[in-house]
Order: sequence, then C-alpha cells, then structure tokens
Amino acid sequence: MKLKICIPYIITCILVNITFAQKKEVSSSNSAKALIEKMVSITGNYELLKKLKDVEFDYTFYSPATKKSDISVERYIFDGEVSWGQYKTHNVFVLPKEEGTVTQYYESTGNSWITVGNTKITDTRTLRSSDFLRKANYYWFTMMPKLLDKGIVYTQLPDRVHNKVKYKIVKIGFEKGVGDVQDDFILYINPTTFLVDRFLFTVKGSALGISLMEIEYETANGYTFMAKRKVIPADWDGKIKGKVLYEQTTTNVKFNNGFRKELLAK
Repeated sequence: MKLKICIPYIITCILVNITFAQKKEVSSSNSAKALIEKMVSITGNYELLKKLKDVEFDYTFYSPATKKSDISVERYIFDGEVSWGQYKTHNVFVLPKEEGTVTQYYESTGNSWITVGNTKITDTRTLRSSDFLRKANYYWFTMMPKLLDKGIVYTQLPDRVHNKVKYKIVKIGFEKGVGDVQDDFILYINPTTFLVDRFLFTVKGSALGISLMEIEYETANGYTFMAKRKVIPADWDGKIKGKVLYEQTTTNVKFNNGFRKELLAK
C-alpha cells in the first residue's frame, strides 16, 4: 500500500520539478541579458570581428549648427583593440585651429600618439582628447558585440512605445572599475528585428548631458554596424529636448585589409 502511495507522489514531484525548470527557462529567455544576446546574434559577435581581423572605413562627424565636419579614414585591428584615424578635414573637435593632416593612434595597452603633418604633439590635454576620440570611435563601431563584455550590469525596464513600436528596454551599466568611466545606456530593442533602433546615453565627465542616439544599420561581411547616427538632447524618458547636435556617418566599410599593428603604430 505504501508503495502505491509513493509512486504517484514521486511522479507528481518529478512533474512539478519539470514544470518549475521550464518556467525558469522561459523566465531566463526573457531576461535583460538574453535580449542583448539575441541582438548580438543578429549583428555579429566579437569573435566574428576577430575573424575579420581588421576594418577600414570613411567616417564623417558633422555639426548641423556650425555646418562643419571632422572627416577621417578609420582603421582598427580587433585583436588588441588598435584604433588609428587620419583627418584631412578637422573643423569640429579635432584640432580645428591647426593646418595639415592630423593622425591619431591608440591601442589597448596604452600606447598612443597624435601628429599634425610630420610633427608629434606632446601637449597632455591634446593627447587625452586624441585618446578619447580613438576609443570612442572604436567603441561606436564595435558597441553592440561589446555589450556582452565582462563587468556589464543588465536591467530590464518596462516596455516603451515610440512611433507605434513597443520596444523592449534594457538599461546597461558597468561595474566599478570597468572602463575609463561608467557611462549609462538605455537601449530600445526592436521586437521584430531585435536591433537597437535608438538608445539614451551619457558620457560622464563631459558637458554633453543625456543624449539620444538614433540609428540606421548596414551589413558588410556578415557584421551589422551603425552606419548612420544622430545625437539629440533628451531626457531619460526618451523625450527630445532640442535639435540634432551631431550626425555621424560610416561608409566604404572594408574588412580584412591585412593591417599590422607595427605599421599603424609608426
């Protein structure tokens, strides 16, 4: 008799545990990090970038208010995060008062430099500004896969509706000591494409304040990147607070060019 009682009881326990495990799995699939993982599966991950080895593209940073631009050729090596850029037009942030071609170099080991023509610049403030731009430009191109780097904190916020699209909202934070500054991001993930159509962000230590980045994508060699971006003043609710500050355009993307750190670093 006891055996007859125990068997149904055991079966019931097993079924309850299976149901609990299934519920747990469903809950996990809806987690904030799972949304980022799904998004990166669409854009391509950092391992894909390492397989593509390096990239070259033309980059335009345009200020609608002044109608002036910084225009550069960008070259990155993904293994070691090497960022090189050369500006023949530099009228916004990159030494607008200087004449001649500006070349910047930065690698994750900390080695960096900047030249105007054939002259190396040793001014500390200029070097810091150059390093910031090298890291920022590299980050914008690799941002989506790098959202799975270690030390990132993910929080799912309530859905938000924009242009009749009900977006999944994920807040991105960084653990203390991760990166140079711990910026904040609020991502709007499209429920159909799983791409980030727009995001709110801050750049701590700058006067930019809260900004909204609106994005258009293109794909090359299997990697989907932010090809056009608009930066607009906003608040954390996504309400626009002014006119477009900057427009950033990436064109002529070419991977696997055979760049070597030793040559870019010269």
